[in-house]
Amino acid sequence: MAFRSWRRPSRRMVLTSVAAVAMTSVVGGVAYSAGAATQQPAIQTSTPHSEKQVTNIDVLRQQLRNYYGDPLGTGTFAADSNYAKEARKAAAAGTRWISLPHHTTKTKAIVLDVDDTSLATWNYEIFSNWAYNPATNADYVLNQRFPAVPGMVDLVKTAEREGYAIFFLTGRGAAQEQATLGNLTADGIGVDAGYPKPTALSNGEDGLFTKPAVADYPDYLKKACAGDPNGSCTTIHYKSATRAHIESLGYDIVANFGDQFSDLKGGFADRTFKLPNPNYYLP
Repeated sequence: MAFRSWRRPSRRMVLTSVAAVAMTSVVGGVAYSAGAATQQPAIQTSTPHSEKQVTNIDVLRQQLRNYYGDPLGTGTFAADSNYAKEARKAAAAGTRWISLPHHTTKTKAIVLDVDDTSLATWNYEIFSNWAYNPATNADYVLNQRFPAVPGMVDLVKTAEREGYAIFFLTGRGAAQEQATLGNLTADGIGVDAGYPKPTALSNGEDGLFTKPAVADYPDYLKKACAGDPNGSCTTIHYKSATRAHIESLGYDIVANFGDQFSDLKGGFADRTFKLPNPNYYLP
């Protein structure tokens, strides 16, 4: 599913068919899982026996435009699109869950991924024709061009009213932290999505976790990712270790929200909620 990576700077892949045939715009056309004795694609799927089993990629792009209620590819998804309906349904399920009684001696918290969980990147998908380019992507990020995912601002505001700590956890690099915070909340630049500010932690962290360079990893990431290639965290290890770190500071993560399964795997959350995203896949 996609061709880029803000949260994870090297391996975004696009699903080229409904049958889950994968391709990538990263070097060489195939992303390989690191550390395997024999290199294997990062996405494991079936091999079509016939062209008829694969959705033509131009047809698939149009299906995606239709799903977002943007058949002409303007870059603006429709409020009544099937995408928006699915996103609001996921947000409503999350709202119901956090509104239930949760008995814990710790401070209740929610954790949210950013891209296509809190902020919708559909406009960049259209601009880039689903092909990631670091320079143009950085322009969209730094100029704060992304609107909120439907339903998610109301969910987070509900959580804040009910006493939850709010944390955002993204694979965007540390250099993009201030722009990310401005886009999520309100700083008068670009799009102000209107989310409550994240909760500052007792150790001074600001509640928006961006991915540092390997040389700048805190101890908990160094430990969790020591066995990863070059000590650089996989998405699952980075996110699960950060959630574990949050819980170690006295929080109970009642709900974890993400658009990728790699946002949700690895534990350290009472329940997970998947937001829709047919544009890219991050293992």
